[in-house]
Amino acid sequence: MYNDGSAPPGWAPFAVKPSPEAAELPSPAPGWRARGRRWALAVWREPLAHFLAFGIAIFLVAHALEARSTRYAIHVTPGDVDRIANSYVQQYGTAPDAGQIHTMVDNYVREEIFLREGLALGLDKDDEIVRRRIAQKFDFLQQDMAVPREPSEAELAHWFAQHRGDFALPARRSFEQVYYAIDARGDVAAKALAQTAATRLAHGQAAPAADDFPGPKVITNLGADDIQRVFGGNDFAARVFAAPVGRWSGPVRSGFGWHVLRITGAQPEEPRSLAQAHNEARQAWIQADRRQRNADTYRQLLAHYSVTRADQR
Repeated sequence: MYNDGSAPPGWAPFAVKPSPEAAELPSPAPGWRARGRRWALAVWREPLAHFLAFGIAIFLVAHALEARSTRYAIHVTPGDVDRIANSYVQQYGTAPDAGQIHTMVDNYVREEIFLREGLALGLDKDDEIVRRRIAQKFDFLQQDMAVPREPSEAELAHWFAQHRGDFALPARRSFEQVYYAIDARGDVAAKALAQTAATRLAHGQAAPAADDFPGPKVITNLGADDIQRVFGGNDFAARVFAAPVGRWSGPVRSGFGWHVLRITGAQPEEPRSLAQAHNEARQAWIQADRRQRNADTYRQLLAHYSVTRADQR
């Protein structure tokens, strides 16, 4: 180089050649964001990507339109009309006429509209009555799916031996009565007359004029449950079974009034054999087997759930 900065002829600046090792090193890779943008851009340039995006958009719009049209479309089929008419027959015992069917279908449409609008507003959420009704319907569905199973004679005999007492004929009582009504006389007056009647009848004398009992005056061979069902009251049947046989006793309060009783017959509980109770035992076995299978199904469902309970530590 000269003082004025010029270079002599043939002189070139000094250049450093890269080493062979440096030449083999790869260039720095672009960042993952840049790679992602390049990939997305490359995909978007593909016609197939446009086709797929367009197809998805059409599907979503069609699905929304179908859901809307389904919500606002109510189809009352002939089967629905038959079901509505059959419900009327079961309730009133006679077939509805055309005007009644029209009114019932109007009510059905009204109920369906209110149901859909309520579901759209989420009114079914956190509702105890709705929860209970759905659970009951599922329980009924589960029971309907459990097809009754017929027991073999060996199964039935084994089961009957374990439940023999359930099929014994219950103890029964027969009695006659003298009755004084409380609705016409009042409770106090009816009881006083019944007490007088009990005293007189016990001494072989005539009782004061009695009232007509609305049920049977003479009872023959009824068990405790049947007696309680006919007469009502709190402990009428128990008092009947505790009364002496062949003597007038009382007064005893029923759901109707006051009674003076004379037990005319007392039959103890009578065990029965499988042959005597076969039909009842078979039906009871089927019901017990169905309940057991329903319980097994519930346990299988429960095994799929993780339950955390605040009442258990």
